[in-house]
Amino acid sequence: MKTLEVNILGSYKLYLKETTYRLQGNLIVLSGINGSGKSQLLRIIAKSGKEPIQRTVKQSQNGASVLLEDILLLSFRDNINLGTDLGTFSVNYKADHAEKAWKFYMDHIRQVPNNTFASKKRSDKYKEDTLIFEDNGTRNTSWWSIKRLVQLLKSNYDDEVVFNLSQPEVERILPPDFIWRDENDIIKQIGNLFYIACCDRVNQQIACSASTEIFDNEKWLKTAPWTILNQLFEDLHFKYRFKKEYIFSTPNMEENPKLRDRLEIRGLTDLSDGEKAILKLALDALDEEISKDIKLVLFDEYDAPLNPSLTEAFYHVIEEFYINKGIQVIIATHSPATISLAPEYAQFYEIFPQERSSPKIIEVNPYDYGELQKANRQFYDKIKNQKERIETLEQQLQVSGHRLFVEDLYDQIYKIAYLKVKGVEGLTEENYEEKFEELSSFSVHGGFSTGGLFSRLTSANITVDRNCVTVGLFDFDAEGYHKFKNLKDKQVNKQKMFLEENESSLKSGLCLKHFQANRYALMLPIPSRLEKYVNTVTSSYCFIEIESLVSEEYLTTNKKAEIATEILPFYKIRDKCKCIFWKDLLNVDKKHFEDFKPLFDKIEALFRSAGQTT
Repeated sequence: MKTLEVNILGSYKLYLKETTYRLQGNLIVLSGINGSGKSQLLRIIAKSGKEPIQRTVKQSQNGASVLLEDILLLSFRDNINLGTDLGTFSVNYKADHAEKAWKFYMDHIRQVPNNTFASKKRSDKYKEDTLIFEDNGTRNTSWWSIKRLVQLLKSNYDDEVVFNLSQPEVERILPPDFIWRDENDIIKQIGNLFYIACCDRVNQQIACSASTEIFDNEKWLKTAPWTILNQLFEDLHFKYRFKKEYIFSTPNMEENPKLRDRLEIRGLTDLSDGEKAILKLALDALDEEISKDIKLVLFDEYDAPLNPSLTEAFYHVIEEFYINKGIQVIIATHSPATISLAPEYAQFYEIFPQERSSPKIIEVNPYDYGELQKANRQFYDKIKNQKERIETLEQQLQVSGHRLFVEDLYDQIYKIAYLKVKGVEGLTEENYEEKFEELSSFSVHGGFSTGGLFSRLTSANITVDRNCVTVGLFDFDAEGYHKFKNLKDKQVNKQKMFLEENESSLKSGLCLKHFQANRYALMLPIPSRLEKYVNTVTSSYCFIEIESLVSEEYLTTNKKAEIATEILPFYKIRDKCKCIFWKDLLNVDKKHFEDFKPLFDKIEALFRSAGQTT
């Protein structure tokens, strides 16, 4: 396992001087609130801040220093302006890149006539190897090329003449494979990568012709960059591909690389921001000029544009192209998906800002993210197969019968409570779902926010409920009552959308019926023991949720429960325990569920009133 030691020698923003951090892991995931210092730490490591940064970075057990050129810093911001098309590429690469090298030499190295100050500033930066930084301290996006150009100049010319060279003198020292790179230019990067590969093939062919060996083009194509990228696209289920072969005769490529969807040409605008980020990541790994010396890759919220499926693609590329090559990776993220889908060998750290002291970085046991990992994994597995997901959703919308939509992930509580009211015993985590389906005449669907429940009931798509009866059940809290009141007042073409039911009351459950569809809006009925705390006037601060219907006698003995407020001295479940509270109810006696009976009586009565049998 690799270790990274960062010694901060000079203060930088939140980080004070003489601060040391040690991060262990081949893949490290950093998280923390906004402003905690995640991005600042990465910029300190990469010396990529707008102000001068003083630090030392050592890696692994031997404590070897990590050089600046050994570090690759990638941010989601790098992919914002990637262009709109894969464009065309220079016919003569040598001349194109030599021209850029000459322009940089003229703008940043060559002496300025009649300006001693400017000339000295340029010569100092050249001698100190700081030309790769802009005047504001940020690293130039062409720093690889600048560094190589300076190395070529220093190895070929003395300082007495190097600041007054002609264009032919600069171009003469550039090798045939010299390329001027912009690390944020994905368009040029693809062309450069393919061009270099074609040059390499020509060199191998020439070497074979001078010997008895026969050049095997089919074997060579298996490692060509476009073949590797196409295989990656296939693994990640991207629909675009490059051609399988490119024709080349030195120094020209006979056609420009293009992404294709079968026979149609596609540009970068056809890729999502997330797909561009994944493509850029793979290109950096395949480009030997960039990746040959890399020991550490830093991702500064690089996952920001990634959808759930691309988060897995992100880790696939990291493992395939970086971790497996011995490169250490650090990811700074805000995304629960990035945390929950990280591979098992990932190491987690959280960053905490402190007043008058540098941020604190604490290692986190992966088990602490257990619930998050489980919930995200279930969700991503559910949506991974798009065809299957569409069929499932369409089937849910078209199914005939009775449906109860409830807030939050409380559907388990409703199902268990229904079975308890009906006197069913012997419930377990494995069998309660099956027993509910066998006994009940309706299905329960959880996971809705209050606003989501409101939107579902007011949907203009009436055909969805043509063969169904739908009940939307709101908690009796400030938000729920507000949405319920909005439903009551909502009009369509000067006609009220929902009409109040005749038997609507706090005790039986406030109830509205859609004027056209088989939809009902229902508030949780209030048990007699809670009537003194709840009425329509006090609804602005009441929060009667489903667990409030479990007897107070039981809730007082449950360690997950607490007094709601001083104003409302009845018990509720602690927020952090709500998602697992349902498991406690499996073996609770039927007598503690008596306050649920009016609720289920009301729901079944609504289904009957709609002309459905129960």
